[in-house]
Order: sequence, then structure tokens, then C-alpha cells
Amino acid sequence: MASALGWYGPLIDLSRASSHIGDFVQLLLFVHRSTPLQCKSSKGRYLIRTDIEVGDDTRPYFGVSVWQKSMGSMISVGDVILFQNVKIVKFGDIVEARTVQWSSLLCLIHPYELLISKDIEELVAGCRVGITSKDKLRKVIKWVQKSRPNICNANSNQQTGHLPKNWKVLEEQIPTDCFSLSEVSQLTSSCSAIVSAFIGEIFLQASTMDLDDTEREKIFLSRRVYKPGDNNLAEDLICTGCQLCGSPMGTEYDQNAIPLICSKSSSRLHAVCLIYRPFMLYLWDESDYMPILVKNRAAEILFGNIKAEKVYSSYRQQMLNKNHELSREDKVKDSTARFKNNLDGSVIGLLSSCPSNAHKSLQSEGKQHHAVNFNSYQIWLIFLKLLLQQGKNSPLKFEITVDSSLDTKNGKFEMASASLPCCRTM
Repeated sequence: MASALGWYGPLIDLSRASSHIGDFVQLLLFVHRSTPLQCKSSKGRYLIRTDIEVGDDTRPYFGVSVWQKSMGSMISVGDVILFQNVKIVKFGDIVEARTVQWSSLLCLIHPYELLISKDIEELVAGCRVGITSKDKLRKVIKWVQKSRPNICNANSNQQTGHLPKNWKVLEEQIPTDCFSLSEVSQLTSSCSAIVSAFIGEIFLQASTMDLDDTEREKIFLSRRVYKPGDNNLAEDLICTGCQLCGSPMGTEYDQNAIPLICSKSSSRLHAVCLIYRPFMLYLWDESDYMPILVKNRAAEILFGNIKAEKVYSSYRQQMLNKNHELSREDKVKDSTARFKNNLDGSVIGLLSSCPSNAHKSLQSEGKQHHAVNFNSYQIWLIFLKLLLQQGKNSPLKFEITVDSSLDTKNGKFEMASASLPCCRTM
């Protein structure tokens, strides 16, 4: 269509939005949904942003972020509106529009019932816009009446004239009590299940790690937790990611898998920090075995409510202290060797005890340092060892979320919580 050039930018079709990245344009749209969100600015102030889902005759769905509270309050579901001076932006593969300080909004048709009760030409004639905008308005009205007949009929038959809700009421689900893992595996609908089971293994997802064939055994933690000298457990199990949804984002493998928005956040933004990398927990009982997905929040519960940031901070401090002590020991040995080379034999015997005294001094300093700081890393290792004492532990009570749309490898069974089962005394 022809562009209407003016102070407000060209009037464009939504199908052409990707060709105007960074430009200020006009958009004539129909509003599908309107969702106000509270978010925090970099200066610490709370702002109200309205995310609206819109469409036109060339593209049925498109996103617009409205950052002015007064403008967002003017928008209702079912309106036909004209945005002026909005900026087309791109985040990853997502193209959307965003209002700025000098953006403006004209509501052309409100309420929604007017789209049904009045003729197209009558609606267009009542709008004080230019010729090009009126042509676009005709096309949008025709598209709405043609592609949304169900809503049109529903609204025409309702005396109250209320529009359908654009949100879902989350109903609290009561978990299903299951007697065995085989019963959980046979669930065909999405739900939550509670079952008691033993922990057999914790293994990392090899697809998210850069491992060659000789390092494949590193994914099984039971083979490493008792292995002396394996100090990479924290580095393999902790990464940068979203604290809320548990999506990792530390490597090139994680970048390909992380969703653009956070499903657990009201602002749709990821809360980035150090998290436990998603791993699989191997459960078993007398009837069956089952690998379940464990993400950050559930991993914290499993590891005694110790957050990944505390574990990694203690781990890094321990490594720094160890390297510092080794460096000091090397310096003492080096200086002692130089003295021995320069002094005669009678004095060498007098100085032969210096390295051992220095070593004892370093050990005492290290003990004093560790006594002051609570070592979350060592406590975390103890939890790992206790959980992986195969055949020696009692069963734990697990709450498992079942998503029937996924397969087992992608999180059909995901751990929500874990606790010790209560036993009655006779």
C-alpha cells in the first residue's frame, strides 16, 4: 500500500515491519489482548508497561510495548487504533513496536460492538484521518469481520456486551497420590503426582556440555563425588542462568536452547544469576525406574536449600586459598634452597627445620581462615555424597510435574519438590 508520509512517519502494513527496523512509523491496528505489567527500571523506579497483541489485514499477530501509563489505560480489547511515531525494534528473532516519549495514540473505533452494528463506510466516515489511513481502516475492518466471526457472533448475542477475558485463571491443582513409579509413568494427562522413591543416580545432560568420548563418564556424579582430586563438580553443575525458570545461558549450547522470555516472571524478563544447571535425577522403586528433570529451584530443595551462588562463591574462595598457600610454600622452599647453597654445612643443619615450620604456620592460618567462613561448598559436597549412597538411604517423597506434551528427555517428568516421608509410630 502507499505510505502516508508526515510528521508521524509512514503508515505501514505489519507485514513490512521487518523492513523498518529502527524507524518511526504509524500503525493502524486491531487490539487482540492488552496486558499491563509492572517492571523495575535501571534507576530502581517501578514502571507500568502495557504489552498489547495486535493485528491487521497483512499480519494477524504482532506485539507492541506501551511505556506510557496514560496511553496504556486508553487501550481496550477490540479497539481499532492508530499509533503514531512508534519505533520498530528487534530482539533476537522477534520484531515488535515500542512507544517513545513523543508517540501518540488515536482510538478510531470503540467499543468493539460498533464493528458489528455499523456499516464499514459509516465507521470510516466518522474517523478524522487522512485518505490513506481511511483506506487502511477499511481493510482492517473487513479483515476483523471476516477472520473473527465467532467473537462477532458471541458479542452480538450478549446483552451485557462484555468482552471475553484475555487472561487465564490459574486453578490450584491437587497432586495425585501414586503408590509407585510405574503408576506415575502411566499418567496420560498433565498433572502433579506425589510418589516415594529411591535416588539411584544424578547425571548431567551431555547435550549441554562440551565433552569428547573420553569424558562421557563425567556426566555421572556418583562416580565422581567420592573420587579424590575431582574438583570440577561445582563448575560442571553450576552455570549462569535464570533463577526463576532455570534456563542456563552460560555456553553456546545453552544460548541455542534458552527461551526469549521467562515463563515464570510477570515481566517476562529473566533473572540472571548463578544457578544449578538442569540435570536428570534417576529414581527407582520395586516397580520401575524413572529419570526426572531437575531445575534450579528444585535443585536448591534437593541440596538442603543451599543456593548455587553460595556454593560457587565458597568453591572459588577455597581454590584461591589453596593456590595462595601453594604459592607461599613454593616461595619458602625456594628461599631456603638459596640460603642452603650460600651457607656452610654447620649452618645448614640449623636452618633445615625452617620449611616444616613454615608449612605448619600455613596450615594453622588455613584452619583459622576456614573456621571463620562458613564453607557452603563443603556442606554441598556432603549433601551430594549422602544423596548418592546407593542402597543405604531411605526413600524420599517427591512431587513430580507431568507434562504430557513432552518426552522424557525434554522434561515430561520434572521435580517440583522433595521431602522426607512421615512415618507413624505404633
